[in-house]
Amino acid sequence: MGLRTGFAVSLIVAALVEPVQAATFAYISSPEDGLISQYQLDEASGQLKLVEQTQAGAQVNPMALSPDGEALYAALRAKPYTVRSYSIDPKTGHLSERGTAPLAESMAYLATDRSGRWLLAASYGADLISTQTIDSDHQPTAAFNTFKTGPHAHSIRTDPSNRFAYAGNLGADHVLQYHFNASTGQLTPIGDGHVSVPAKTGPRHIAFSRNGHFLYVVGEMSGTVTAYAINAKSGALSEIGVAVGVPASLGLAHGEVRDASNNNLADDPTRRIWAADLRLSPDGKLLYMTERTSSSVSAFSLDAKTGKPTFLGNYPVQEQQPRNVAFDPSGHWLLVTGEKSAVVGSYAIGPKGALTRAGQAPSGKGALWIEVLKTKG
Repeated sequence: MGLRTGFAVSLIVAALVEPVQAATFAYISSPEDGLISQYQLDEASGQLKLVEQTQAGAQVNPMALSPDGEALYAALRAKPYTVRSYSIDPKTGHLSERGTAPLAESMAYLATDRSGRWLLAASYGADLISTQTIDSDHQPTAAFNTFKTGPHAHSIRTDPSNRFAYAGNLGADHVLQYHFNASTGQLTPIGDGHVSVPAKTGPRHIAFSRNGHFLYVVGEMSGTVTAYAINAKSGALSEIGVAVGVPASLGLAHGEVRDASNNNLADDPTRRIWAADLRLSPDGKLLYMTERTSSSVSAFSLDAKTGKPTFLGNYPVQEQQPRNVAFDPSGHWLLVTGEKSAVVGSYAIGPKGALTRAGQAPSGKGALWIEVLKTKG
């Protein structure tokens, strides 16, 4: 073998064995233009870069990542109600459509169970939650179970053990509690099937502590975070604390129940509490809640032993009407979408959860749902 040939072969071998660098990508849906936008986050600087946009379909809204990070699911809230599944390229994060399956209704929330074998969904308008099988190729099937709730189901997730499932039932002021059968997807009520919160709290999104001992629920109309202890044997919830996330200085009145025909309460000039998302930091010490009317984010600390939340501060964001937030895997950065914003923002997380603007990138129209994935490299 000649010197040049050997050198060329060495270069090829080096290229083949050179490790792929891990990267952090964010996927954000924007229902007004039907796009899923892919961004890359620079974890050193917090800068965001728009990589590409995928035309998903009319009213693309909630999304969920598979537990193994190989697939993304996106629900379309325009008829016919469907879920689209995408494979994720492990190097580039590029989305390739796998297929489409029907959904039971227009879904406001999407998640998978901890095994990745079940797609969970909640319908605000149809007052139901569903569980739907996902095959070995990450494709949701047409086989689903539906369970009626009180008015305005708004979330559903299984706990870290995958034995229990909980749902925010906004219009009924209930947090629903179930046994989850990971073989059949069936949900069986625990006790009375729910715990109650004060009238017009509006239980919306939920989050679990990392150890699975505690559940946190944001009140859309109250701007509160309610904490529950989860009974390890029965899955029953017991309230352990409530923290208010909307300071009086914001000048907001108590919220009201909204529906699709008047989501912005256009006939009501009163500035009202309108909380939305709830996200837990990777280290489990910090919780963020979005408040849309004031375009702000509230931070809470969590007691590792008792699980009780404590309000730390409320911080304005540049994104108008912020819907969802998401941490990067390192926990150093927070991504924020605004339904009335032309950009998506990234923020450095400081003491007491304080936010400092780090970067931004163009968003789709009406951007709201965020899923973040760090490739394995």
